[in-house]
Amino acid sequence: MNWTGDPDAAIPVQLNRLDCERDSSLPMPQKIRALIADDNVQSAQLLANGLARGNCVCDLASSRDAIANETQYLACDVLICDVTVSGMREFALLDQVKAVCPDLPVIVGSSTGSILEAVEAVKRGAFQYIEKPYNIGELLGFIADATADAPRRRVTTAPPSREGAGVTQVDLVQGSAIMRDLAQSIALVARSNAAVLILGESGTGKERVARAIHSGGSRARHPFVAVNTSAIPEQLLESEVFGHVRGAFTGATQARRGLLLEAHEGTLLLDEIGDMPIGLQPKLLRVLQFGETRPVGSDRIGHVDVRIIAATHRDLNLLVHEGRFREDLRYRLNVIPLVVPPLRERREDILPLVTQFLQEARARTRASPVDSINDEAMELLTRAMWPGNVRELENTIERVVVLGRRAVVTAQELTFLEHTEPDDSWPGIDSAPISLKQMNQRYLDWVLARTDGDKARAAGILKIDLSTLYRWERAKR
Repeated sequence: MNWTGDPDAAIPVQLNRLDCERDSSLPMPQKIRALIADDNVQSAQLLANGLARGNCVCDLASSRDAIANETQYLACDVLICDVTVSGMREFALLDQVKAVCPDLPVIVGSSTGSILEAVEAVKRGAFQYIEKPYNIGELLGFIADATADAPRRRVTTAPPSREGAGVTQVDLVQGSAIMRDLAQSIALVARSNAAVLILGESGTGKERVARAIHSGGSRARHPFVAVNTSAIPEQLLESEVFGHVRGAFTGATQARRGLLLEAHEGTLLLDEIGDMPIGLQPKLLRVLQFGETRPVGSDRIGHVDVRIIAATHRDLNLLVHEGRFREDLRYRLNVIPLVVPPLRERREDILPLVTQFLQEARARTRASPVDSINDEAMELLTRAMWPGNVRELENTIERVVVLGRRAVVTAQELTFLEHTEPDDSWPGIDSAPISLKQMNQRYLDWVLARTDGDKARAAGILKIDLSTLYRWERAKR
């Protein structure tokens, strides 16, 4: 089986809405919207006819992309699908739908009736597993149980408005429990105007989280402005953020408002805040405390109404200890800390992320023949180390689409990936024993080698403070 990301190659979609009168012998408190996902349109039509007796309004979708679109934008209360749909891997559709709509109940059908398959379906989030051919009465009972709170849980029928849109607007994949917890935190944080500090390794999607907070709050109608403080030279960063007056310095032929004023009534994301020069930090502190801003070269103080979100992959506690970051600024920024987990801690999200990135890459490179990824290649993708996190995964999919010469991506085209197994430098079973200290040092060297010497990222992998990593390194000398 191949994992397809090609909307053009999908089986033609047929949608039929059947709204028949309810059989009084099958009570159901309200009309239930059911989406039936089945390759066999004729079989799905027969099932829809049967479910219509129970006051179900049924929609049919026969391709993976149609199903994804319908669950996102159609007001459906329950999804009924087979274990395998439209050539996808076993349970791949269930994983994809639960990643996008974790609260949508899914009833999985199968002709095998395997107990192990039933257990696996429930483990992956299915509401119920049922053997095919379907018993309509039994299925209607399951639908009634699954949709008891359907009006509260129903998926929205239209794209959300900008104000109060919530995290779904920025497409945060939430297949893993850790990401669902983060999404819930984002929804709560979005309701306030407090400063937020987003922590996480490079490439985990910290800006995406910041945009989710902005989109879900009362400032969503106003600008979201982002600046990477490590990408701009110190002498220009102050002007970029705070603005300058004409003639403030050589080359300042025109006045500049600055990003703070551009983000007025909205949100300003200060990415890589740990790299902000120490000399600019007091000015940022005044913004956080009093909303005061003063352009470079001006003696007039202005005021802004802006929510500050900061993000960093660095250990601010260590930077404070080293005198490179103000402790009072850290307190002001760290009102609400949010930690974005690395990809290796949320491997359940790799499957839906690959689906998303494959579709996006194909849209950018339409001449590419690549339209799917086989099971062996998907296994490699799910087991890889991903030191660059989601950004590296996205770049990998882009690479195989651009360079691909065949329709199906195989494992041979992913040999460049780093895997989770240790290399040959580790002692084998027949090797002479080594001390725990030596093993610790060797493991540290191994992790640093695979993060290209990035100590902050290595500390994240080891789940230790950066100060502890430095102490281990000193102990080696």
